[in-house]
Amino acid sequence: MLTPDAIRQELFMVGKELSKAADAIYQYELDAEQDDLAVQLEFDKEFLLAQGGVEERKAHARAVSAESKGKALVSRAIYNRARMKAKHLELEQMRLMAILKSVQGEGA
Repeated sequence: MLTPDAIRQELFMVGKELSKAADAIYQYELDAEQDDLAVQLEFDKEFLLAQGGVEERKAHARAVSAESKGKALVSRAIYNRARMKAKHLELEQMRLMAILKSVQGEGA
């Protein structure tokens, strides 16, 4: 059985990870937004410079901006993964707090 001190120690560690996660999520979201904007800018620039009809210009712009689009998708995936990890840590923190409350209630 876990002691209250051991649970508090785990809570401290989870809290520490959560504080780091908040900063990381902010940075990952910023990176993802910047990459999305870069894709759109590259697409727009190539579309305006391309020759031909609208569909041909769109196809050319999509082909040229494909690499940037891939980078933006990876950035978005990293951001989403960090958010999921933070949510998992929050759930773990709530679980530990419930266990601590239960253990303290048994000892009273």
